[in-house]
Amino acid sequence: MARKFRGTETVKVDSKGRMSVPARMRKHFEQCDPAFATSNTGRAQLVAVHGPDWWNWLELYTIDAIEEIDQQIDKMQRGSVERRWLEQLMNAQSVDLEIDREGRLMLPQKLREKLGFDNGAEITFAASGDYLKMYLPDSPPKDIIEVEEFAASKGPGFDPRSLAAQSAGDEG
Repeated sequence: MARKFRGTETVKVDSKGRMSVPARMRKHFEQCDPAFATSNTGRAQLVAVHGPDWWNWLELYTIDAIEEIDQQIDKMQRGSVERRWLEQLMNAQSVDLEIDREGRLMLPQKLREKLGFDNGAEITFAASGDYLKMYLPDSPPKDIIEVEEFAASKGPGFDPRSLAAQSAGDEG
């Protein structure tokens, strides 16, 4: 099983529209890019899924993770609405990117405008398992808000690890 991303970091967009990818997150992209070690370019490849117009975030996938998703999609019923929807999301609403030798990510202008990632804007990188979410800190994705509301509903004495134990019990 591949290692997961961990943590949350906030960085600023520079005057050229670039942002530094936090070092520990950048290393994970490098480790999960099979061509990185042999390419001698010093540039880790990744895929940014920008989704439909209403998404206010990006999802950054490692090459290993996106290839696993592609394999899962390929196993779905050809022509099914579910497969077509996932192909639309993961292929048509995405872009190949790379992290430069200085550890910076340059998003296309169209995506920076869509998301409000202007010069000087602070951007949050948040771990979500095998991908990162990028968003403006004052405008988190809806699912992050839902998780925070769920956690608040459980109260301060709730042990979230009990959810993992329930899931493990369901497998056997």
